[in-house]
Amino acid sequence: MQNAETVLGVLRERGRRGLPCNELYRQLFNKELYLLAYGRLYSNKGAMTPGVTGETVDGMSLSTIDRIIDALRHERYRWSPAKRVYIPKK
Repeated sequence: MQNAETVLGVLRERGRRGLPCNELYRQLFNKELYLLAYGRLYSNKGAMTPGVTGETVDGMSLSTIDRIIDALRHERYRWSPAKRVYIPKK
């Protein structure tokens, strides 16, 4: 597996140049990518705010990451729904 920073750099550059990003799904098997994302999320002020499922960033662990990767690898992972909030307009 490639370094997570390298992967993100390549994807960022391809996006800037308008090039297609192929084989993204296999990048989701990279544990470093999840750890990097966790590090970036954990330092935010709102990281302890519960999401739609009631979980916070504090509930993340290496075993959780392993379960997510395993479910993705066997195509059993189900994404959580996003919370939609309608803002009334004048």
